[in-house]
Amino acid sequence: MDTSVQGHRARLKQRFAEHGLDGFHEYEVLELLLIYAIPRKDVKPIAKRLLKQFETLAGVFDAQTQELQTVEGLGKESAQFLKLMKAAQVRYLESELASKPKLDSPETVKAWLRLKLQDKSIEYFGALFTDQQNQCISTEILFEGTVDRAVVYPRTLIKRALELDAKGLIIFHNHPAGTALASEQDIALTGQLIEACHTLDIKLLDHFLLAGTQVLSFQEQGWWPK
Repeated sequence: MDTSVQGHRARLKQRFAEHGLDGFHEYEVLELLLIYAIPRKDVKPIAKRLLKQFETLAGVFDAQTQELQTVEGLGKESAQFLKLMKAAQVRYLESELASKPKLDSPETVKAWLRLKLQDKSIEYFGALFTDQQNQCISTEILFEGTVDRAVVYPRTLIKRALELDAKGLIIFHNHPAGTALASEQDIALTGQLIEACHTLDIKLLDHFLLAGTQVLSFQEQGWWPK
């Protein structure tokens, strides 16, 4: 490896060691990651090609492994390394959800959902199950559907809540087409689940919709059934 490239790689590592990612351009973030995946090579051109093709860091991390491999200089191992980075972020947020004394703020839930579902091409429906103190017990995808619909069976959701001895639920689903608006069916389903949970002394805390890069709370958006 050229000594100038070697020196540049060392400087990037040192910048991160001293200041984190403060002041890094997006391509430099990718470049730093690729340094650990691709030894003895100038990875700056690869980082810039990734951003040119996928536009943003989110676009890079959301791309499929096969798509990443179409970028010149990026092989299977380095593409999988980038996918690993996102998967690790999802697991990090899941562990944070599980360790929180209470889910008293929606922000962690929103961040987890964005990483979990943003790149999905079909609709998913799931739930976060909580105990009496609103501490997360489990996060689960319960139903998978098509590009515009997932059939949800309230009985299955309630059965799982009872199996976990859950006292609270936060449900969620995504709109792969990016429509940032709850449908009449979404709101009606929420109402049905509120009633079903109430009869079993389980509280439905919120319903989140992921649309594109947005994670929207039914409670905050005024979509909560009256």
